[in-house]
Amino acid sequence: MAEILSFPGLKGGFAIGLTWQHEEAQPSKGVLRARALELGRNVRWGVVHESAEGAIQTGFCEAIAGAKPGGLKPLAAIVAGQHRQPWMGLFQLQDSLYWYIAVRQGHAVIAGGDRVGTLEELAPIRERHRALGEWTEVEGTLPDLASMARAAKGVAPMRDVLTGPWQATSYSLAAATGATVLLLGGWYWYDQQQAAEREAQLMRQRAVAAAQRANEAARQRAVPWVEEATPSTFLQACRRAWDRQAIAEAGWTLSSWRCKPATSTALTIETTWKREGGVAANAPGALSTDGNQAAATASAPVAFRPSSRAVSVPVEAQRSMWTYAQGNGVGLQLTSPPPLLPSDGNTPADPWLAMTADLGFGAPPWLGPGEGLDGVAGLRLTEISYEAAAQSWKGTGKLYAMRDGASLPAGSQ
Repeated sequence: MAEILSFPGLKGGFAIGLTWQHEEAQPSKGVLRARALELGRNVRWGVVHESAEGAIQTGFCEAIAGAKPGGLKPLAAIVAGQHRQPWMGLFQLQDSLYWYIAVRQGHAVIAGGDRVGTLEELAPIRERHRALGEWTEVEGTLPDLASMARAAKGVAPMRDVLTGPWQATSYSLAAATGATVLLLGGWYWYDQQQAAEREAQLMRQRAVAAAQRANEAARQRAVPWVEEATPSTFLQACRRAWDRQAIAEAGWTLSSWRCKPATSTALTIETTWKREGGVAANAPGALSTDGNQAAATASAPVAFRPSSRAVSVPVEAQRSMWTYAQGNGVGLQLTSPPPLLPSDGNTPADPWLAMTADLGFGAPPWLGPGEGLDGVAGLRLTEISYEAAAQSWKGTGKLYAMRDGASLPAGSQ
């Protein structure tokens, strides 16, 4: 059953739990209607999505009570391209309810790769997908999905694919199906099944809505940087990953290396490789089309603990950031504080903001250039990278600050 998620500050809703199919070319309206009819009498909402790699897919679901398709976007299409393929994600919606997504070639959602359910319901699906090959596995929560939804561009909304001339046909087919069931003496059973499915869908929608309300209440009390590792903790985790990193393998040399926090218990390590006399069979990762480069993604275990909630106002945060950079001879690009966007009247504006800091270390930051980062209140690193061609080390981070005149929420960590 499809469900709807909504996120603070974002217009419209996001549909999850769609049925996805691969298409060789952009389907016509007639093809969309035919696909929907093949999937069942209640399936009438659909969408066509083309990934950046050119993979074309159609996604379908039953009409959701109380919603209009034009106000919904398919969340799977939005997040599919936000991790290196192939990847599977498990996102907790509430205590026992999860959303599962699985993405492979062309950043396309695979069959069964957009499902809502409990861990027990989703476990056999995940195991079947794991048999398809190696995966990067991602875990997260509603705030992680909200962040990915905010980065979405160019994803079409859902629409009713049975409107128009085919609508009457679909009703006729449904009526014929009903008549056949009546003749077989099974109408009562069929009607009861449909009622049970509708009731189950409503219960799950209520559960998702309750989880979102609880999450929003918690978000108003929490502050995001407390859940992120301090710069020194993150640097040491990346250092351990770097110490285990091979520089060359079977005629392939490391071209770039990126260390990112995935969750509080895992790092994501992304590497690219250049062929230096090796052969494709020994490429340490997915091979490029020209056969001379390769790319790989791996995870490394960590144990990040909550960090300090101390932050400054924007002016003082910027001064502290520049003081660190100038005192350590580190290159710095720091964005200006983002403006306060107009409120939609329903979602309170966060009392904090986040500026982006790009750092040029020139050497591994854990060997000296990174010392003093913890002294910048509200700074959290989001990536450490190495480029072999330039022999350069860089970092990216978020510099959190309280808006002028604002204070931390009561009861925040």
